[in-house]
Amino acid sequence: MKLINHIKYFYYIASNWNLRLGFFTLLQELKGERKYRLDTTSFIQLTNLKLKGNQLKYATEYMPVNYFTLEALMHRIPEELKQGIFLDIGCGKGRAMCVAAAFGYKQVAGIDFAKQLINAAEKNLERTKKRHPLTQYHLAWADVLELHINEQVTTIFLFNPFDEFLVKQVIQKINSSLEKRPRRLLVLYCTPQHEHLFFDEGFDVIFRIKKFDYLEGVILEKK
Repeated sequence: MKLINHIKYFYYIASNWNLRLGFFTLLQELKGERKYRLDTTSFIQLTNLKLKGNQLKYATEYMPVNYFTLEALMHRIPEELKQGIFLDIGCGKGRAMCVAAAFGYKQVAGIDFAKQLINAAEKNLERTKKRHPLTQYHLAWADVLELHINEQVTTIFLFNPFDEFLVKQVIQKINSSLEKRPRRLLVLYCTPQHEHLFFDEGFDVIFRIKKFDYLEGVILEKK
């Protein structure tokens, strides 16, 4: 089944972008899934899933972040921030949380409005706990508008989960959390289509990675 998912995903990437990116993605998926022992590779239309809330029109389809981009960002996280909570907003099948645990985070959390994706994330996180027993995780099947950002969150991950409307809501929630407890907080934003909204709120890019003009990720911090 996993091999079929890899083949389908390769054809999806190659047909929608190009063969070069398709082959690179296939290699990264095979290596990453084996390295972290996960089952997250797939492309899923959200209309086929059981959803919480009414935000479908603002959301994007499920695709996992490329391991290349994710690991490049994770290598840039200061060790002291790993003492806080890693929060994935639009967590899908949990890839980013599991990789964060492998990079040293002891507490990871995720929210997604698709029930089947939350269920898949739980399975992947249970696999991760066997390799990293100190990992504690919390998953929420919920509308992102219900999100409360815990004051212990030090890292937020986004993989282009929403359109501009919901990104604005997320930024407001980040600002509210920082006002309640000022602290260093980094936002890891992959495929950052709406990064200008963060700029408007005083965030700066402290690191950027880009490959093939399609794989891109930034780390944002409010100064």
